[in-house]
Amino acid sequence: MRQLKIAKIWRRALVVPIPKPEKSLGNPNSYRPISLLCVPFKILERLIYARVETITDPLLRQEQAGFRHWRSAVDQVTLLTQDIEDSFSAKKKAGAVFVDLTAAYDTVWHHGLTCKLLRLLHDRPRST
Repeated sequence: MRQLKIAKIWRRALVVPIPKPEKSLGNPNSYRPISLLCVPFKILERLIYARVETITDPLLRQEQAGFRHWRSAVDQVTLLTQDIEDSFSAKKKAGAVFVDLTAAYDTVWHHGLTCKLLRLLHDRPRST
């Protein structure tokens, strides 16, 4: 960990194809790949997440729901519905933007993200 390296064996995953419902099993696009990770790596991920979440969570907007405790897609739909109803009641217009981030994680600059998280960790006020 001090060298910021993870053992190669921990980075290996068993990829299992799961067929999508009502799709042709002969078409490779009809499957969702599920990666089964090494158990020690999953434990390490949870430990890191528990430390990072307390730093990043206060930096996120209240409306952000993805990958946060006690928030879900249902919360997002409820907030959007309430905004539309409030606008309608006030005789104002309401707008929404929907962004499809399919495979966005695959395009993240991982080194830059790690540096930014480490900078946030270093710069945060420490409790005594």
